Amino acid sequence: MKEVVITGLGVVSPLGNDPQTLYENLVAGISGIKTIQRFNTDAFPVKFAGEVSNFDPLPYFDAKEVSRTSRNIQYMMHAAVTAVQAAGLTETNFDKTRAGMILGSGIGGMEVFTQNAQAMAARGPGRVSPFFIPQSIANMASGMVAINLGWMGPNFSTLSACATANHAFMCAADQIRLGRADVMLAGGAEESVCEAALAGFANMKALSRRNDAPEKASRPFDKDRDGFVLGEGAGALVLESLEHAQARGAKIYGKILGYGMSCDAHHISAPLESGEGVALAIKNALKESGLTTADVPIVNCHATSTPLGDVAEVKAVKKAFGADAHKIKLMATKSMTGHLLGAASALEAVATIMCLYNGRLHPSINVENQEPEIDLDVIPNLAVNTNATRAMSNSFGFGGHNTCVIFEKP
Repeated sequence: MKEVVITGLGVVSPLGNDPQTLYENLVAGISGIKTIQRFNTDAFPVKFAGEVSNFDPLPYFDAKEVSRTSRNIQYMMHAAVTAVQAAGLTETNFDKTRAGMILGSGIGGMEVFTQNAQAMAARGPGRVSPFFIPQSIANMASGMVAINLGWMGPNFSTLSACATANHAFMCAADQIRLGRADVMLAGGAEESVCEAALAGFANMKALSRRNDAPEKASRPFDKDRDGFVLGEGAGALVLESLEHAQARGAKIYGKILGYGMSCDAHHISAPLESGEGVALAIKNALKESGLTTADVPIVNCHATSTPLGDVAEVKAVKKAFGADAHKIKLMATKSMTGHLLGAASALEAVATIMCLYNGRLHPSINVENQEPEIDLDVIPNLAVNTNATRAMSNSFGFGGHNTCVIFEKP
């Protein structure tokens, strides 16, 4: 099968809206988690999130379009278009009929959905926007980016909660491996910092309630963690066959070596505490990549900062890597960005690739009292240099969806 390489990266995040800014802030250990500014949180038990700021949709939409286009789609458009620009793809150096995209979302246009439901309840069905359906369905970001770029190849969306973007990478890489496309855009987006999402997750008791210190609320691997922090944004990778990228002289940021997936088949939101499901996904990724446990010394963990999840993931790493587990460095991107739901593994893929490419791993911040059961190297609080060439990025979704993707430095 064809080798799959990464030639472009794009991102919208609480720590910047381009990969270099995101990377620099992550390596510096800066938190993007702050008190929410978008809406009044007086009635909410949680008042902070990883909120996107300084985002300008006007390069892609006029003022009228902005008012009727979901933020989910706006974020995805920016991440995708800037990734394509970074890849150096032009009108003449590739075949648009052999270029496609798989861009997913865990929820889609949740804010649009909420606003229109409220409008119908308050003023009747005639007040529902004609744009309600196309702006709320989760596949529309993939559709609208394709319309913008004119790419006519394989196009659909994945939806598996927080594993969404990793599944998108897998499906997109498969299109190239199987010869169905030369170029694919893959990633995910989420507009999750909105009233309905905040209320829903808060009422599940899933969120941290450290309102007095938002920047310290996301603390994966720390004994005093009390829940995850809601985040939002988007991430995208341009994937190509190695031969196609080389033929046009593209800069290569990395490779996708392989991937694994599984299901806990256990609970709608809680992880399988033994870690068996995640361990299976890790083993599948190693097997598909043709690697041993000694070949992958870095894992960017799902690491949401929940009491059960962090421990279960580390148990899985130990089960899958065996004696090599204590040689691994674990990163927790969410300690600084919060949890971007369907965009989480997209953002974390960009972070992982940038760390490998630049030879420096970002820290897991807020590790002040490391959980005793998590007795591995979690890169606490300060970045470290690395000469490693491979890393795994893990993402798991409600419903028990487990995904692992292995990246390699070129």
